[in-house]
Amino acid sequence: MILVAFIIILMALVCCLWYIKTLKDRLRENAKSEKMKKAFLQNIHHEICVPLKAVKDLAGVVGKEDLYLSKNEKRNISDQLTYNANLVDTLFDEVVMFSENVYEKHQLHLESFSPNALCRRCLEANMFSIYHRQAVKLNFKRELNDEFFVKNDRHMVELVLNKLILNACRFTEVGEVLVGCNTSENTDQLTFFVEDTGNGVPENRRNKLFTWFEKPEEMADEVELDLSICHRIAIKVGGALYMDENYHRRGTRFVFILPLRHS
Repeated sequence: MILVAFIIILMALVCCLWYIKTLKDRLRENAKSEKMKKAFLQNIHHEICVPLKAVKDLAGVVGKEDLYLSKNEKRNISDQLTYNANLVDTLFDEVVMFSENVYEKHQLHLESFSPNALCRRCLEANMFSIYHRQAVKLNFKRELNDEFFVKNDRHMVELVLNKLILNACRFTEVGEVLVGCNTSENTDQLTFFVEDTGNGVPENRRNKLFTWFEKPEEMADEVELDLSICHRIAIKVGGALYMDENYHRRGTRFVFILPLRHS
């Protein structure tokens, strides 16, 4: 009888210890989740201030009563407003992608598109990110025919490509940002690439570039956050995103691979 009671008490103690451990794990996960949200929101706040300030400044210019603008100046202002509006739109897309539930439930909207046209569109959208740096050029390397089409979620693919180009522009002071796509680099797959002539990624940060906020307090800057979001999206559309370790020229080369679904 005593033995039975001892076994019951022991089992109850084991259950209590298991429950306490589970509770601690949940609390730890909740604390990490809160840090992740804080890091993400701080990044979004920082990034959204840049395009909003630009829009505010442009509104101040346009609002002057004695202002006369040539056709080129009007076009320039219109292009800058469009560019900054696209930046804000991209940030809201990131907010949606950051939401784990929305991310997991998001259904792919497959449509046919030209990879060449998408590259050119993304380059044009980011033209004003190097507006004040005449020593930097945005270039497209054409390796596919313009009539070549694939099928995937174009919006999500464009979001990744835009972010890669924007990050390349941030860290390139001289030289070029080169964007292209091909089907020869990876067999039976479509390969997008973004190359820059910046300073490259330090060795001690390379293994953290695509980490999904395991330690948000150690995140160096918003670039790691952007790339981790891009990495998740790349997986969602059936592809992969990585930094080319075999790229030995000055700068960095990111590769975005998609399954080759033809229209």
